[in-house]
Amino acid sequence: MRFIDDFFTTEIKIFKHKIPIFDMLFFTILSCLGVYFRLSLFGIRSGDYVKAFADWMRECHAAGGFAYLGIKPGVSEASTFDYNCLFQYVIVILHYIGGSIPDIYLVKSVPVLFDFICAITVFRIVYHITDKNLTKAMMSYGIMMFLPTAVLNSAAWAQNDSIYTAFVLLSLLHFMKRNDNRAFIYLAFAYSFKQQAIFFVPFVVLMWLKNKIKIRYVLWIPVIHVLAMVPAAIAGRSWGDLLGTYGRQVQMFSRLTMNYPSIYTIVSGDLSSAGRKILISAGTMATVIIMGVLAYYVYKKNFEVTGKYMVTLVVFTAEICCFCLPAMHERYGYIPEVVAVIYAILSIKRVPVCVALQVITMITYTRYLFGSTVLTLWPLSIAMLVVIMVVGYDLYLQMREPEVTSV
Repeated sequence: MRFIDDFFTTEIKIFKHKIPIFDMLFFTILSCLGVYFRLSLFGIRSGDYVKAFADWMRECHAAGGFAYLGIKPGVSEASTFDYNCLFQYVIVILHYIGGSIPDIYLVKSVPVLFDFICAITVFRIVYHITDKNLTKAMMSYGIMMFLPTAVLNSAAWAQNDSIYTAFVLLSLLHFMKRNDNRAFIYLAFAYSFKQQAIFFVPFVVLMWLKNKIKIRYVLWIPVIHVLAMVPAAIAGRSWGDLLGTYGRQVQMFSRLTMNYPSIYTIVSGDLSSAGRKILISAGTMATVIIMGVLAYYVYKKNFEVTGKYMVTLVVFTAEICCFCLPAMHERYGYIPEVVAVIYAILSIKRVPVCVALQVITMITYTRYLFGSTVLTLWPLSIAMLVVIMVVGYDLYLQMREPEVTSV
C-alpha cells in the first residue's frame, strides 16, 4: 500500500507545473470517457447536418477541394455555403483527409476536438483564478467533458459553437493574465469563425472602461478577419461577397426568436412582417441602451476587479445579449453556459445557475433535435430572466464589497 500511495503522489512536471500521477490518471480517464460519450451520439443526423453540413461536404467533393472556395454561394447548387470562409477551409481540409471516413464523422470530429480545447481552457482559467487549486481545476474539466449542451451541440447536432467559444475562452484567460495582445488575437479568430463572438464584446468594453484592457490591440480583429479571407479571394471569390457574409446572415432570419427563450416569446406569432422588423430594430437598440447603462454604472463604481468578477460579468452580459436581442437561436447561449461552469466551481452557491442554464437549454435543444413536445417557450423565458437577475445581483454584490483602488 505504501508503494501505491507513493506512486500516486509522485508528481510529473508539465510545462512549469507539477501534477500528481493520480490527477493525471483521473484526467486521462475523464478524457477517454468524454470521447466515448461523444462517439455514442455520432449516429444522430440533425436537421442542420442533413440540410447544411452534409451538402457542403458533398459540394466540396464535387468541386474537387480547393476550387470549392472560389464558388460564389447562392448563385448555383454548386455552393450553398452560408458561413464565414474560415469554416469553409475546415470543410476543404476534411475533404482532403477524409478517405473512407464517413462525412458525418469528419464534420463532427472538428467541434468535438474543440470541446476538449474548451475544457482544457476552462481548466486553465479555474487554475489561474483559484491560485493553482488543482482539485477545482480538475473538477471543471470533468464537468466540461460531460456538460449536456456542449456534448449535444457537437456530437449530436454537428454544430460548431465550441470552435468560436474555445477562442473566446482563450481570450478571457489572457485578458485575466493581462496579455491583451494575445487576447485580442484569439478574439479575432473567434469573430472570424462566427459573429456570435460579439456576445463577449460587452465584457471587453467594460473591462476597458475599468482600465483592465488596452484597447489599441482591437485592430487585430479587422486585420485577422480580412486576412482570413485571402485564400477564398485567391480561389476566386470577390471581396464584396466575402465581406458581406455576416450582413447576409443577419438578414436571413426575421422571426423574433429562433427557439431561444428570450423576452420575445411573449409576442404573438401572428405579428406581421413589418411589425417584426420594427421590433427587431427596437429590440437591438434597447439592448445597446441596457449595455450603456450598465457600462456607466460599472465605470462610476470603484471596486476591485477580480477573476471572479470577470467570470460573473461574462455570464451576465452574454446572457443579457441573448435574452434581449431578437432572432436568437437556442445555441447562442453557448458562451455563458460554458463560462457558468467556471462560475459554479468558484462557489457552491453558484451551482444552481449553471444547472438552470443547462436544463433550460437542454429543453430547447431536444425540442429541435428530438422533436420533444414543448409547446411554448414563455415559461423558459421566465426561468431565464430569473437566472439573469440572480447573476446580476451577485455582480452587484461584488461591486459593493469594500471599495479599493483598482490596479
